[in-house]
Amino acid sequence: MPPRPYIHGTSEREQRRLVKQAGLLRELLAGNLELHPGERLLEIGCGVGAVLGQIALAHPEARLSGIDISAEQIVAARLHLEGLGLGDTELQVGDGAQLPWPDGHFDRIRMVWVVEHLADPLAVLREARRVLRPGGSIHLTETDYDSLRVSPPDPAIEAFLAAFVAHFNRHGDAHAGPRLGPLLEQAGFTAVDNRITAIHHWCPGQRAELERFCSYLLQFISPERPALLAEAESPAAAEEIREGHDRFARLSERHDASVTICAYQARGRVDEQAADRWISSSGNGPRTGPSWTTT
Repeated sequence: MPPRPYIHGTSEREQRRLVKQAGLLRELLAGNLELHPGERLLEIGCGVGAVLGQIALAHPEARLSGIDISAEQIVAARLHLEGLGLGDTELQVGDGAQLPWPDGHFDRIRMVWVVEHLADPLAVLREARRVLRPGGSIHLTETDYDSLRVSPPDPAIEAFLAAFVAHFNRHGDAHAGPRLGPLLEQAGFTAVDNRITAIHHWCPGQRAELERFCSYLLQFISPERPALLAEAESPAAAEEIREGHDRFARLSERHDASVTICAYQARGRVDEQAADRWISSSGNGPRTGPSWTTT
């Protein structure tokens, strides 16, 4: 199945946005990763290397690799990581469903906002499992854009957000987060866990945080506004979408406003019983190391 075009594109503006996004969500993303000194980690869909950079700074003794289907993104990733003093990070252009590494090569795999863009996520997850060692783990972060809500309810904002969800679903999966558990199990992972973390800001106590978060969301939603208006069912619907966009941009001006969205943090593990199959096929013994357990 051919890859879907990345809805956000690979412009310099989008590349800068990805770096800012990794910084803004650093604590959220760090909360869904276990990585120990000397371990090998692969990020599938690494984009411009923004998340890899955050991981490298937090885990300087880990050995990191990244792969992305876009050559433009990998060029940008090299520049970004070299700027952080991480020029030895292994980066490759390639398809996540056909990884160029041998069986059992990695200890951990990371994927952030990637499943939502995949035409065949199960193929990528099965390939991820192949390159993980027995006992190794995969760590996914996604969302469900339907969970994006403002309070008090605003019909125009709701129409704008619903139009974005419908538009996103024409290019990807706006509801990838809740699917992670079933997908990981179907791909053969064990000890699967998928937990929801809510991102929530309100006025007046968190006005600056609310304004910053809404601005972050609009950095990838606003470029789609022409498409949302073109896809509207009527001129009246288009006007409501336009008004909802503008009201969302001014949400922090309301004295009682709040914004909420859910992030889904999923994990899965390659069963230790796969060790015999891996040893027989690779001629190597498994690298031992700590493993996480669900609670």
